[in-house]
Amino acid sequence: MNYLSDRIFAGIVAAALLLCPSATWAADVKDSLDVVSGTNRSAAASQKKIDELSAQSRALLEEYRRLQDGVEYQAAYTRELEGLEQAQRIQIEELQRQIAQAAITGQRIVPLMRSMADALEKFVVLDLPFHHEERINGVLLLKRRLNEADLSVSAKFRLLLEAYQLEQGYGSNIEAWRGPLQREGEALSVEYLRIGRVALYYQSLDGAISGYWSAEQEQWVQLEAGFNRSVAQALRVAKNQVAPQLLDLPMQAPGDAS
Repeated sequence: MNYLSDRIFAGIVAAALLLCPSATWAADVKDSLDVVSGTNRSAAASQKKIDELSAQSRALLEEYRRLQDGVEYQAAYTRELEGLEQAQRIQIEELQRQIAQAAITGQRIVPLMRSMADALEKFVVLDLPFHHEERINGVLLLKRRLNEADLSVSAKFRLLLEAYQLEQGYGSNIEAWRGPLQREGEALSVEYLRIGRVALYYQSLDGAISGYWSAEQEQWVQLEAGFNRSVAQALRVAKNQVAPQLLDLPMQAPGDAS
């Protein structure tokens, strides 16, 4: 019952009191008014309680929605982490496979490198005897380095590759240098001439004696005096003292010891 109804009801009761001034009946009307007033107060209190509960319900609903959004975000974040973990697991497995493969490769390549070093040593020993001691010592040092436990496989392979490249370079250039020569028990100071790996010559400092290395005889062979000028000219080309030109030098044919 609202405020307007209360006024109407009270007016009706007041009119009834004026028309019927009975004391008993008036007391009954007063009691009724008190009941109505109490009911109204109770209804107002109930309405207030309802409003409070409604506000609490809205607050709880908003909190629920906020938590629901947080749960969805957490679920999405969890899925993102799971995807990242899966990708990392695959990457770790791939790295482990590569490590295992590298270990297998290392086990196979180290013996191969030692074999290549042995072959290089034999090649240098059988090659033309230029810078012989220096080259042999270089190969021996390489073999010692290949046996070092603290040296990585890649570093060992690099050393081996450098040694092969050095020897390969000798086959594509000419070189002249001065050094000692043991000839018929006599020590001479001569100038050497290397033509790639095809031929190796020498000439005395006064230009009077020239010779070449005979791979077949495994010794130095003296040339005829008529070749002295050609050897001298080739030495000047090797020293960059004259422009490159065709060289007229004697060349031993395979199987010819003369």
